[in-house]
Amino acid sequence: MNKFFSNLLTVVFFIVLVSSFQNVLAQTKTVAQWIALAKTGQKNLKGANFTGADLQNIDLNSVDLSKANLTGANFTNANLSKAKLEQCNLTGVNFTNANLTKADFLATNMVYVNLKNANLTQALLQEANLSYAILNGANLTSANLILADLSNADLWNATLTNAIISYDATVTATSSTTYEGTTSTTSTTSTKIPAPEIVETEALGTALEKYEQNKSGFVKLTATRINGNTKGIDFAWAKKNGAFISTKVVTAPK
Repeated sequence: MNKFFSNLLTVVFFIVLVSSFQNVLAQTKTVAQWIALAKTGQKNLKGANFTGADLQNIDLNSVDLSKANLTGANFTNANLSKAKLEQCNLTGVNFTNANLTKADFLATNMVYVNLKNANLTQALLQEANLSYAILNGANLTSANLILADLSNADLWNATLTNAIISYDATVTATSSTTYEGTTSTTSTTSTKIPAPEIVETEALGTALEKYEQNKSGFVKLTATRINGNTKGIDFAWAKKNGAFISTKVVTAPK
C-alpha cells in the first residue's frame, strides 16, 4: 500500500513539474514565435502572447487560447470558429468581419474590442466585459450574454435574435415591443438556433440571489447604443435597463 501511494505521489509530482515547465516555456516565447506557431496549425495556444500581432485572415478554428494575451491584435477576417478564449485579455482587439461562431469567451476581458460585422452566432459571452465594444452590424444570434457588461457598447445594426441576456425572460426571442417609431423586432424564423447553455458559476449564483431580492438585470446596458435596425431585442426593455435608443435606421458600414 505504501508503495502504491509512493508511486502515485511520483506521478502527481511529474505532472505538476511538466505543467510548470510548459508555463515557463509559454512565458519565454516572443510574439513572433507565437505567431509562427499559430500559423503551423497548432491548436494548443494556452497562455500565448499575441500582443499587437497582425493575424488577419488566419485560420484558428477550434484553437485553445485560454488565458492568452491578445491585447491590440488584428484578427480582421480571421476564422476563430469554436475557439476557446476563456479569461483572455482581448482589450482593443480588432475582430472586424471575423468568424467567431460558437467561440467561448466565458469571463473574458473584451473592453474596447472591435467586433464590427463579426459573426458571433451561438458564441458563449457569459460574464464577458464588452464595455465600449464596437458591435455595429455584428451577428449575435443565439449568443449567451448572461451577466455580460455591454456598458457604452455600440449595438447599432446588430442582430440579437434568440440571444440569452435575461435569465427568466425571452426579451430577444420573439419580442414585438417597439419604441419611438422603430419597426417591430419580431423574429420570423421558424427554427431557432440553440444558444450555448448557461454556465453555473459563482458570479451567476450571486446574481440569482440578488435577482430574487430586487429583480435586477442580468446584463449591463448602461449607455449602450441601440438603433432602429438593431434586431431581436425589446427596445422598451433595453431602455429600462439603461440603453440609449436611437430611432435612426442606418446600414452597417463594411
